[in-house]
Amino acid sequence: MSQRSRRGFSHAGFVKAGEETYPCHFTDMTRIGAILIFDGPIDLPDHFTVQLTADGKVTRRCHARWHEGNQIGVSFDPDELS
Repeated sequence: MSQRSRRGFSHAGFVKAGEETYPCHFTDMTRIGAILIFDGPIDLPDHFTVQLTADGKVTRRCHARWHEGNQIGVSFDPDELS
């Protein structure tokens, strides 16, 4: 089984940065990272947490690798990978 999700895959989620929470979509997701797409340009710190479920029970710490307009490429914290 491939570690990469299908092209065109989009999953709704949230980014938690400090006290702020921002809705986004995850695309091109793999076991080690993803591309986050927001409704508009966004300024986030280099390290933040993504919520993969609306209830916040599935989260991943991540690091921003690149930022272009409303998209941010992230890698997931290797300490959380199994």
